[in-house]
Amino acid sequence: MVFGEAVKTRFFRLRNLAAAAREGKSSPAKLEESRNDKLGKLLRHAYDNVPFHRRRFRSLGLKPEDIRTPADLARLPVMSKEDLRDAPLAEIMAGNAVRTACVEVTTSGSTGKPLRIYYTREDFSRLNMNWLRPLLAHGVKPWHRRLEISGPHNLPGRTKWYQRMGFWRKRGVSIFNSPDEWIKAWREYRPEILYGYSGSLKLLARFALEHRIEDIRPRFVFGVSDQADEEGRELAAKAFRQPLIDLYGAAEGGCIAWECPDGNGYHINADTVIVEFLQDNLPVAAGERGTIVITNLHSFAMPVIRYELGDIGVSAAGEASGGRSLPLMRGIEGRTDAQILLPSGSVLSPMFFFGVMKTVKEVRDWRVVQDRAGRVTVYTVPTRDFPVDGPARLKTRVEEKIGERFEVDVALVEKIPPDPSGKLRAVISLVEPGT
Repeated sequence: MVFGEAVKTRFFRLRNLAAAAREGKSSPAKLEESRNDKLGKLLRHAYDNVPFHRRRFRSLGLKPEDIRTPADLARLPVMSKEDLRDAPLAEIMAGNAVRTACVEVTTSGSTGKPLRIYYTREDFSRLNMNWLRPLLAHGVKPWHRRLEISGPHNLPGRTKWYQRMGFWRKRGVSIFNSPDEWIKAWREYRPEILYGYSGSLKLLARFALEHRIEDIRPRFVFGVSDQADEEGRELAAKAFRQPLIDLYGAAEGGCIAWECPDGNGYHINADTVIVEFLQDNLPVAAGERGTIVITNLHSFAMPVIRYELGDIGVSAAGEASGGRSLPLMRGIEGRTDAQILLPSGSVLSPMFFFGVMKTVKEVRDWRVVQDRAGRVTVYTVPTRDFPVDGPARLKTRVEEKIGERFEVDVALVEKIPPDPSGKLRAVISLVEPGT
């Protein structure tokens, strides 16, 4: 990077850090005004510069000025990952954006099909600042060091200028390494913050408890990427003596939401992303489950407008305490491809299996896969105490809890492998709705 670009990048970071701090504590009225202004600018930009979005508007007889608030977004169709992945880059990227000057971000590819997203350097910097917001809100100081267990593509590269000054220092270790290597990295670095994929933190916590390792004592534990399930939270609390704080984000939207320090749910970073909860393309009521659809207000190189993430969340109403006007969501219930389809046509949340498997003490690890309609296989890693009739008893327990005729197979395995992305998904459905 040339000297002028380096200076510009530093300027973006400092200015965007100030913006993240300021906008996160704006009054509800100012937050709404700022958000509506950003939305208007993004829509006008997309209409003028992006063929894909211009066609969407014109096919409905709309102009950008017809959509003034997040509620008006319902007039536009929802876009999918396939829409972006299958379209030529020239169709979805702004004509005035220089690709070589943009930052390229790749989705995790947990479904096997990663997607490339492009950001201007300024937008990328602004979105990055919102990853610091939950850390600061929970008491992290800029001089605290972080050990990050993450995908190889996310691991820290060269030392940044602010890290050389002692701020936001971190060391990375791959999720594909063993728990022994994670512990070695911890002991060498001795950071204040343990940060990483929630599934990997769960593995580390279980390993530490089983091997009576008691010197992993972070001041903060933050989980990202994987779903932070109840079992993982309990293991982390026992092993690390700290609660696991869940952060929810995506390459397509940056840091979207994070757990409130007051325990009131998840704050949505509404200054950078608009979040909708939809069921059959209609907004759900507060407290109900819905598919999460986002509009990234800082996505000018490749606009992300009414984009379905493939996650299920629970909406909420009202604002939290703590001097923040950021709206709330109640929680995340996993991905849409983790919803099990029942013969009756109803959908079984993955949280059902977390509740059932929690009561089976003789199971070390597990994964549920629905490979065809009317059947799931529970892949089970048994403990030494797992009884001979354990598979039959587990099968009966799950079938009885489901409450309708449904085939459950139990397969004993030695290990639950991660996805190619490194994530450890507990519930996977390979069945398309309606089949």
